[in-house]
Amino acid sequence: MTTALIFLILYFAAVVLAAKLFSRNIKNLQDFFLAGRSLGAWPVALSFAASWFGAASTMGSINAFHDKGFSGAWDIVIPSVMSFVVITLFMARPVAQQSHLSQPEAVESHYGRLGRLLLALIILASTTTLIGSQMVAAGKVFQSVFGLDITLATLISTGIVVAYSMYGGYFAVVVTDIVQVLFIVVGFLILLAFTAGQAIPDAAHWAQFVSGKPDSFWSWSHHWQQNIFMAVTFVLAWCIAPEMWQRMSSTRNPDLAVRASIQATFVMMLLFGLVISIGMLSAQVIGKSDAVLVDLALKIPTPALSAMVLLGFVAAVTSTMDSSLNVSSLTLTRDIYHGFLRPQADMRELLRASRVATAIMVLPAMAIALYFQNIIQILWISADIYASCMFFPVVGMLYLKNPGRWSGVLAMIFGGLTVVLSALFQHGLLPAPAFWPIWPFSTLLGISMSGLGFGLGYGLSRRSAESADPPMPTPDESSEIVAVPEPG
Repeated sequence: MTTALIFLILYFAAVVLAAKLFSRNIKNLQDFFLAGRSLGAWPVALSFAASWFGAASTMGSINAFHDKGFSGAWDIVIPSVMSFVVITLFMARPVAQQSHLSQPEAVESHYGRLGRLLLALIILASTTTLIGSQMVAAGKVFQSVFGLDITLATLISTGIVVAYSMYGGYFAVVVTDIVQVLFIVVGFLILLAFTAGQAIPDAAHWAQFVSGKPDSFWSWSHHWQQNIFMAVTFVLAWCIAPEMWQRMSSTRNPDLAVRASIQATFVMMLLFGLVISIGMLSAQVIGKSDAVLVDLALKIPTPALSAMVLLGFVAAVTSTMDSSLNVSSLTLTRDIYHGFLRPQADMRELLRASRVATAIMVLPAMAIALYFQNIIQILWISADIYASCMFFPVVGMLYLKNPGRWSGVLAMIFGGLTVVLSALFQHGLLPAPAFWPIWPFSTLLGISMSGLGFGLGYGLSRRSAESADPPMPTPDESSEIVAVPEPG
């Protein structure tokens, strides 16, 4: 598809050029990673929605609605809306009130340097898998449209995102995210109009389609117990994610952070409305497919319109990938390199290290992408890590006056060990005991173990604090009262 290739080349050339221009204003790490904490509500809202609305929310959700009908809303849509509500009500303001540059840096003030190191490693593990899921999606598009080998397609699409993320940092990410939201909306409106035009006009065919589908296709409550459990897990993971933390921290004040979260919620509902409509209607247009969105786009007879749809999808993927790359670079630069390896590094060295870190993070993500090749599966691995390891430490830090150092450390250790064991059991690297739950229920075990670790650590911290303070004398133990003779 020559038209699609031209569109993609022009699009990527524009974002790389814009990133190069924005790089001139970067003077320090706060500029590179938080845009100098200078952003208003709407830029943050649009960037937040774009970073959230990636491969799983587009290709994954459309596939889910195509295969499952309304019950496909439980895969991504319902959990995402729930997450945005929780972020707006409980997370946006306290996060924006933090003065630290990174999430692990804020953790250090409550759980010590070990807590900072553990959280940094957890974030890197989770963002690596998230980047991998976007690589899978971008690679599949390039493979389907241009007939490229999947490895080569993944390398090309990822290399372009790395290029503009390295140059412009977070401000370039925000600006390109805003443009990408526009491409997403235009592309998906085109796809909706085409899909509806194919599905609806033939009334007899539509009636046959409706009557031929099982009741579960038209019901949102199919397997509702498992769906509710997975939704709660999703919320616990993403309401404390570092991508959210970075967005809220980049606003000028906490009020703007709350407003940005509200606005992002409405933007996401608009985008998901398009996804739901396309997915449901697509079940009448094409048969079984692993990439419904791409197959629909390739059916559009006008090459320019087909290219716009594919560009909208690529924009959705890259807007999530660049956000995760920037968060990963922040963690690797600020919390590992500067926090532990080179605390004496000057600002020029740190800015250079942040760009190198952006490129380095691609390597393990590439290995994950080529191994799994499943967008939803990789996304849930990332969510499992966040929920099992980070929820209790982050919420405890924000809402407890003095949670104690051991509470966060033990929560991360207990949850992390459970995640690692579950992964080893699930992939057959270790024999699984009979009592060990399978995924997704193993996530509940990870969250429970993390909560147990937090409670134990909180008790240990309280006991240590009490033993360190000298006991106050009781009335029986107080000094004798010495009578003072009255004058005369």
